[in-house]
Amino acid sequence: MDTRALYRHMSHYHLWRQDLGQRLRRFEHWIKNHGLVSDEVRQCLTQARQLLGDNSFTLVCVGEFSRGKTELINALLMDERGQRTLPSNPGRTTMCPTEIYCDTERPNCLQLLPIETRRSKAGLERFKRIPQNWVKLPLDPDDPEAMRNTLNEVSASRWVSVDEARHLGFEITENSERNERGEIAIPRWRHAMISLDHPLLRRGLRIVDTPGLNALGNEPELTLRVLPRAQAIVFLLSADAGVTASDMALWREHIQNLSRERGSAVLTLLNKVDSLWDDLQSPEQVTANIESLRLLTARQLELSPEQVLPLSAKQALIGRAKRDPARIAQSGFERLERALAETVERSRQQLAGQRLVTDSQSMIENVYNSLKGRLADAEQELLLIRGSRTEDNDELLTRRRDIIRQKHRQFHKQALSLRTSQMMIDKQRPTLMEIISPQRLSQEIDQTRQRLDQSWTTVGLSRGMASLFEWLDHQMGHLEQEVDRTNRVLDSIYQRPENTEDQAQRQSSYRLSLAEERRKLRQLNQRADQFRAALDSVLSLKGPLIQRFIGTLVQEARDLWQGLYQTIDHWLKQALVPLFQHNQYQRQLLEHHMLRLSRLRQEQRGQTEQVQTLKDNIDQMTAALNALDPLCKELHRPTPSSEEDGSVVYLERARQAQRATQTI
Repeated sequence: MDTRALYRHMSHYHLWRQDLGQRLRRFEHWIKNHGLVSDEVRQCLTQARQLLGDNSFTLVCVGEFSRGKTELINALLMDERGQRTLPSNPGRTTMCPTEIYCDTERPNCLQLLPIETRRSKAGLERFKRIPQNWVKLPLDPDDPEAMRNTLNEVSASRWVSVDEARHLGFEITENSERNERGEIAIPRWRHAMISLDHPLLRRGLRIVDTPGLNALGNEPELTLRVLPRAQAIVFLLSADAGVTASDMALWREHIQNLSRERGSAVLTLLNKVDSLWDDLQSPEQVTANIESLRLLTARQLELSPEQVLPLSAKQALIGRAKRDPARIAQSGFERLERALAETVERSRQQLAGQRLVTDSQSMIENVYNSLKGRLADAEQELLLIRGSRTEDNDELLTRRRDIIRQKHRQFHKQALSLRTSQMMIDKQRPTLMEIISPQRLSQEIDQTRQRLDQSWTTVGLSRGMASLFEWLDHQMGHLEQEVDRTNRVLDSIYQRPENTEDQAQRQSSYRLSLAEERRKLRQLNQRADQFRAALDSVLSLKGPLIQRFIGTLVQEARDLWQGLYQTIDHWLKQALVPLFQHNQYQRQLLEHHMLRLSRLRQEQRGQTEQVQTLKDNIDQMTAALNALDPLCKELHRPTPSSEEDGSVVYLERARQAQRATQTI
C-alpha cells in the first residue's frame, strides 16, 4: 500500500531541480577552468538556473463551503504527530482565501490582510509587497493548542452594516447571516498566508484554499492569476449534496475552461462518500451506489468518469492519524495521491523540456563529444610517432599539423557563416520587438482606460475591454506570422551540412512556439468575456470590484506581454548559441593542438621528448574529460521519480491498459 506517493514525488521533484541546478553550476565552473567562457553561454546557464530556482508546485482547492476542503488539506499534510494542521470545527472553517506554504526565512507564521483593504483599488499582489498592511502572528508547532487557537483566526468574522458589506463587495441575500441589529456577518480578513515548517511544504508544495464562489468572484487575482498558473486544481463536491446550483456556477465560471484548456490538471473529487456507507447494505451495493453517483456527476460536469474521484477526506485523515491501512484504502485517498503524484511528474517533464534547460544540457554533451574527439586524434598521433623512425617524425608532425589546420579552416569558415546567420536572425529583431513593444501596449492600455473612464454604461465598459483584447489578439496573430518566418530561417541554418554533424545539435529545440502564450491569452480573454457578461449584476454594487478586476486584467495583460518580450529577446539571442558554442570549442581545441605540434617540430626534440609532450597533452585532456564525464552521464541517468521504483501507477497508462484488457 502506497500512501506517500505525493511526498515521494515532491521530494524527487525538489531534488531533481537541486541536482540539475548544481550540475549547471559545476559545468559553469568547468568551462571557466578550461577557458571556454562566452557571454552567451554564461547567460544561458544563469537563466536556466534561475528557472530551476522557483521550486514551488501550486495546488488550489476550490469548492463551496462545507465541501471538506480543510479536512482534505489536513489529510495531505498529516505528519508523524497524527494531528490536524488546520483547525476543523462545525460550520465555516475558512472564511478567506488562504495560502499554505513554507518560507524558510520566516517559518511558522500567520499573516492576515484586513478585509477593509477591499476599499482600495490595489490587488493582492501589490499588498503582498507592503508588509505593514498585514497582521503577523507567530505559530508554535510544539504547542498544538496555541497553534490551533491562532489559526482559528482564519475563520474569524465581524458584523457590519448592509451598506458596508455591499461596499466591500459582499452580496446580500435572504440567507445572509444577520444579528439582532440587522448587521451582516463578513470575514474579518481578506487573505491569509500560513508559513509552516512541514516536510511536504519544504519540498515546494504550495496549497491555496479558496472558500467558495463569493471569494473567487470578489478577488480577481484568484481567477485571473492564481487558478490559471496552478499546476493542479482540486474541485470538491459533496456526495451527500450532489452537484448543487452553486457548485455548478463555480464550475462553469472558474474551472471548466481551465479543464478544457488543459493548462492545469483539474481533479474533481466527490467528497464525503462515507455518508453513503450503509451497514444495512452489502459492500457491493454500497460500491454500486457510489459508482452511480460518480457517473451522474461526470455527466453533469461533462467529464469522463475517470476524471471524477470518490473520496472521504475525513476517513483518510482518521486513517492516516491512526495508521489504519484498511480505512485509508476505503477512503479512496490513495487514488488522489497517485493522481497528484502524476501531476508532479508531468510538471517535472514540462520543466525538463524548457528551452533553457535543454540548451544548457546539450552544451555539456557537445563539449564532451568535442573533447572526446580531440583526445582520440591526440592518441592516434602518439601511436604514429611511437611506431615511426626518428627521422620520419618531422614529416608526420607536419602532415598531422596540416590536417588539423585544414579542420581549423573549416571551423573558421563555419564561424564566419554563423556570424552571417546571426545577422539574418538579427534582421528579424526590429519587426518582432515592435509587435510586442511595451510602449505600444502602454499606449493601447492608456486609450482603453480613457474609454473606460468615459463610459458609465455596461455597454461602454464592455466595448472598452473588448477593444483591448481585439488589439492583443491581432498583435498575437501578427507575432505568430513573424515567428514562423524566423523559424524557417533557423531551419535553413540548422539544416546546413556543416551544422548537422553533431547529433545533439540535430535534436536542438531551436524553434519557438507561441502555443502556450496563445493559450494564456485565450484564457484571459475568456475571463474578460465572463466578467463583461456579468457587468449588469455588479455595476451598481461593486464599483471597487470592477476597478480591481480591470486593474488585474490589465496587469495580467502587461505580464503576458512582458513575458513574451523577454521570451522573444532571449530566443533571438540564444537560438544559435549551441552552434556557436560547439564551433568555438572545436576551434579552441584545434588551435591548442596545432600549436603544440608546431612547437614539437620547431624545437627539433628527440622522439622520446615528443612522445612525452604528446602524453602530457593527452593527460591534460583526459583529466578534463574525466572531470566532465560525471556531468555527461548524469544527463542520461533516469530521474528518481520514474516508474522503476514501482510506487506510482500512472493513471492514463492504467486507463489504456484497462481499455486494452476490455478489448481483449
